[in-house]
Amino acid sequence: MPSDTTGGASSSSLSPDEAFAVLGNETRMEILQVLAAADGSLSFSQLRERVGMRDSGRFNYHLGEVVGHFVAKTGDGYELSQAGARVIEAVLSGAVTEAPEVEPTPVDEACHYCGAPVAVAYHEERLDVYCTECDGTYGGDAAPDWEEVPAEYGHLGALVVPPAGVRGRTPGEAFRAAWTWSNFEVLAMASGVCPRCSATVDHSMVVCEDHDAGDGVCERCDRRHAVAVSADCSNCNYGHWGGALLGVGAATPLLAFLLDHGVNPLSPEARTIRRHGRVEQDYEEELLATTPSRVRFRFSLAGEELAITVDEALNVVDVGE
Repeated sequence: MPSDTTGGASSSSLSPDEAFAVLGNETRMEILQVLAAADGSLSFSQLRERVGMRDSGRFNYHLGEVVGHFVAKTGDGYELSQAGARVIEAVLSGAVTEAPEVEPTPVDEACHYCGAPVAVAYHEERLDVYCTECDGTYGGDAAPDWEEVPAEYGHLGALVVPPAGVRGRTPGEAFRAAWTWSNFEVLAMASGVCPRCSATVDHSMVVCEDHDAGDGVCERCDRRHAVAVSADCSNCNYGHWGGALLGVGAATPLLAFLLDHGVNPLSPEARTIRRHGRVEQDYEEELLATTPSRVRFRFSLAGEELAITVDEALNVVDVGE
């Protein structure tokens, strides 16, 4: 009879090297995937049968390597731990197994600045969005090196989404999925919580002091807005930089302003995306002080305005119309 040992992975924590060593085996990954697909706990024999390994001693060894961190042993058998579930989620999202690409393709969306058609491209979990006619938010030079983008395209920004968000979707559908997914992450980052590891997020701003965008993008900073917001996780390597909503997107006054005008920041409905996009990208800013920095952002919808003033760390210090 198998001993059902807990093996070498009984420690409550693993170093990154240890974790990758444990997972770098086909049988162990198969164990995690079988448990993920199971409806409840599996006994040793049930698990071994579904994995398809006859040698119970060898199977017991591999099971022991994942029990304690990636797999939990219960009174009814075995089931995935939270760490194991996160591994399978990453696999099923395609983040560690797929690399789909979408060449720049026009979609049924309009630029928030000029109303021209928008194009999207996808590479390495990043969906880049372009205006096909104007400078966009960051100009043409902001296009990543791996994309062959027409010279007249202006970069509107990038949306991070796993390959599962693109799989089986048209470019337009992928754009809406990426928009919703990214807004979830922006709301978390703006709230000070990393959407990947849940650690705290540090906010800061970079100000182009000689900003001159005119009707397009400033030649000094390659941005439409003088203030760029940075949000970086204090624990993992996840981070974003972009516009005002990365700092104030979760502020209650702004959320109330959006909802009062029928704009749900998490709805993938086309009309919502276009109206929210204007708030997200086509806003006014006023640098009130430089040492330390204090900035007023002014958002508008349906002829009404909301002004939010923030300090250097993107804390809201004043709200007005």
